[in-house]
Amino acid sequence: MKKLLTLLSASSLALYMTACSDNSTSADDDPLKPGSVYVFGSDMTSGELRSVAEDGISEKAFEFYQDSKIRGIDGNLFILERYGKDNLVLFDVSEGKTKWQNDLDDAANPSDVVKANKDEVWVSLEGAPELLKVSIKDGKVTKTIKTDKFIQGKALSPSLVDLEVSGDTLFALFQRGDENWSYPAPGLLAMYKLDNGDLLDTIQLVNKNPMGMGFAKGKLYVGSQGNYVDSYGVEVVDLAKKKSSELVAASKFDAGLFSFVVDPEGVAYAAVLKKYGEDVPLVKIDLSEKTVKTISGVKVAAGSLEFDDVDGMLYVGDRDSKNGGLYKYDGDKLSKVDSPKDMLPVYGIAIVR
Repeated sequence: MKKLLTLLSASSLALYMTACSDNSTSADDDPLKPGSVYVFGSDMTSGELRSVAEDGISEKAFEFYQDSKIRGIDGNLFILERYGKDNLVLFDVSEGKTKWQNDLDDAANPSDVVKANKDEVWVSLEGAPELLKVSIKDGKVTKTIKTDKFIQGKALSPSLVDLEVSGDTLFALFQRGDENWSYPAPGLLAMYKLDNGDLLDTIQLVNKNPMGMGFAKGKLYVGSQGNYVDSYGVEVVDLAKKKSSELVAASKFDAGLFSFVVDPEGVAYAAVLKKYGEDVPLVKIDLSEKTVKTISGVKVAAGSLEFDDVDGMLYVGDRDSKNGGLYKYDGDKLSKVDSPKDMLPVYGIAIVR
C-alpha cells in the first residue's frame, strides 16, 4: 500500500503554489492566524492548506503539493512536500505566504520536523539516508547526519519516519524496509544528542514497519503496521534497559496500525488499516490497562491524527467519500468540524502555537 501511495505521489502533475489568485488576500483579513489548528487536504492530485477556527474550517485555502505533511513548532508552520517535489517550506500563517523553501534532493521525501533549539529544527528524511538540521531563519541546512548504516538489503534508505524529543535527546524511528517493500527485520529506534546529532545508542524494536511513537508518563510507546499481515501492535521501550517489549498484541487490533499518537496522560490513538480507503477505524488504547476500544463515527481515519497537548483534544482526518472531514475527540465525545463544501479530503493536521 505504501508503494501505491508513492507511485500516486510521483505521478501527480499538481503544481506548487504558495497561494493562488482566487485565494489571494491581505494579512489583515487572512483567516490563517497563529495559534490555530491547521488542516491539509488532498485528493492525490492537488493539495490545499486551511486553518481551523471556532466557527469551522476557513473558506480561504493555499495550494501546495498534493502529498504534503504539515508540522507546527513554536508558532511556525512547516510544510513537507514529499515524493515528486521534495521541498521543506516555512509558511507565514499571518501573511499567507511562504517565508522560504528548501529544495531537497530528489526523492528525499521529508517525513517529520522537531525543534532542535530556538534557531534550528531537525528534519527526518524517509527516502534518503540522512537526518538534517535546518535553520529556521532561512531554511539552510546547518548539519547532515548520515543514517546509511541502518539500511536493509539494497534499499536506498532506512526510512526514517518519525522524530521525538525528550530532554536533551532526539529519538528517531526507522522502518528499515528493503528494496522489495518488505520488512525482513523489526524496526529500529536510534537516539542522538539533540544539540549536535551525535549517535548515542540504538534499540531493536519488537515489531516491523513502525509508524509512530510518543511519550506518556516517562515511557516511550511505538505503534507498528507490521508486514500488513503480522508483526504489528504497540510496544513499550525501556530506555534504561535498552529493550523494547510487546505491550498490546496484534490480536487486539486485527490489522496493522496506519498511524499512531500518544496522549501524555497515558492514552494512545491509532488508525487501524483493515482496508485502505474503505475501512480504517479509529481506536483508543489505554496503555496502562492494555485495552483497545473502537471510537464509532470515523470510518476511514487515514487522514492523520494529531493530539493537542494544551486543550487535550484529538483531531482526526476521516477520508471517507461520504461522511469524511475533520473530527475532534475530547476523550468522550466525537464531533465533526464545519467545513467548506469544496474542501479536499483531510490528509494532514498540525497545531501551531
